Amino acid sequence: MKKLYLIFLLVLLISSCKTIDRKIDTLSKEEEKNLNRFIDKPQIELIDEFGIPDDVIYEKDNKILVFKTKKYQITCERKFEINNKRIITGFSSRNCF
Repeated sequence: MKKLYLIFLLVLLISSCKTIDRKIDTLSKEEEKNLNRFIDKPQIELIDEFGIPDDVIYEKDNKILVFKTKKYQITCERKFEINNKRIITGFSSRNCF
């Protein structure tokens, strides 16, 4: 009986993990779709949406604006690459779901 209970518990845990993975994947795709709308837009639209960046990193001719938020003790970090014409050319997102 104990073996049956243990097997049931393991199956339940495995299926729960897959459900969480699917939810994270879905939320990550939504995040990417949301951030994609800023590509080829002026940086002012980004600042209007997210406010003043938490950090600015200068690399060669480009700069990277970093925006951080915290939810459920998890820090979400969004980085946007801005060219010398102040146009958004790329982004990355970490822990934003």
